[in-house]
Amino acid sequence: MQRTSIALLLACTGFMTQAHASDGTISFTGQVSTSTCTISVAGSGNNGSISLPPISTKALAASLATAGATPFSISLSGCTGSATQAAIWFENDANVTAAGRLVNSGTASNVDVAIYNTSSSTHIPIGQTSTTFGSSGTAFSISSGSATLHYLARYYANGQATAGTVSANVNYTVQYQ
Repeated sequence: MQRTSIALLLACTGFMTQAHASDGTISFTGQVSTSTCTISVAGSGNNGSISLPPISTKALAASLATAGATPFSISLSGCTGSATQAAIWFENDANVTAAGRLVNSGTASNVDVAIYNTSSSTHIPIGQTSTTFGSSGTAFSISSGSATLHYLARYYANGQATAGTVSANVNYTVQYQ
């Protein structure tokens, strides 16, 4: 009898419902865009290579020093769809420091590579939380199906730099709006 009562009690608890009112509703909205563009980084397709100029260790003798400003662009062409602006989201991964600069995998020490908007003296904090369009916070207009997004790359000292090679990379995504 006791086994039957326990089994009946367990079976009934499966049919019990909780009576409570919700505190609110969260709605999520978004947009899937048909916009696509042909991408060219420094004129060489969607995977580009930017050569920074050779510099002396004296130019990077102390933390926070920058040198070798090198302009580069990401060009969009043949854009279709309704998007009127584009921005670049530089991806956060193992190639990015906690400060949002690119890790040097070359032989020089105390050197990162930082990316800047051409109009800013502060590097783009790659991988940092951003509420702006693109990690750079800068949107570029798409006009007549094309846009050119301009940036700078610079050596960035984490201390007194030592001589050697500098090599860094970053993945990116084009965002449309």
